[in-house]
Amino acid sequence: MITSCKKEDEGMDEMKDMAKVVFVNATVNNGATSALASREVGIYPVYNGLNYNNHPIQFPFTNGYKAFPPPTLRMQFDTCFSPGTSQPNYLGRTKVMEFNLPVQADNYYSLFSVGTIYNVDTFFVRDDVSLPTKGKARIICYNLSIDAGPIDIVNSSTGQVVYANLAYKARPAYIEIDPGNYRFQINAAGTSTVLRAARDLIIDANSVYTIWARGMRTPPAGAMGNHPLQLSYHANRWSF
Repeated sequence: MITSCKKEDEGMDEMKDMAKVVFVNATVNNGATSALASREVGIYPVYNGLNYNNHPIQFPFTNGYKAFPPPTLRMQFDTCFSPGTSQPNYLGRTKVMEFNLPVQADNYYSLFSVGTIYNVDTFFVRDDVSLPTKGKARIICYNLSIDAGPIDIVNSSTGQVVYANLAYKARPAYIEIDPGNYRFQINAAGTSTVLRAARDLIIDANSVYTIWARGMRTPPAGAMGNHPLQLSYHANRWSF
């Protein structure tokens, strides 16, 4: 299932009649030992058989929107470990997934790699990049932590629950908020139990942001410091 969105505004992008897709690496390294967990692991997203990146996309980063003709985008994910590790392939790249995505012209999408590097999964959503109400910002929050359980996203400055009871890979609605500097934390859903202390977010007016929980609430015993639960965010549309 793909969430609905509005088509892009006139003049926003010269690549008319194309689908725009951004890749985000939300796949954790859950290596069971500190040696394995300390190795950087990236993912190469391959689009219609073409590799647009000279280097793999590291966790938890993105490579920006790219334009493709509809109606189908053929994707491939390759994992790539830094030298010195024995799994799954320290000599280079390993193809772990190949799949088709249905895409429509003049629409924007986010493709997240999720799960773990030993069991890569996907989360694919359509982005609403239309302008919010003048002077406001539009945000959406996702729970992409494989073991956090349902979570609340809480404004730690006010105690307001911004998003409640977000299950893993749930697809909530966008909301509009005032621009400004925020401090959001992750709580266990419906409780005051803080799973991750607040982090700063700078939200600009007339912009659209995706905020997502990433990492692990309880990493493997041998890799306790690797990819802890945290919030990431990026602008899908930024106005200045």
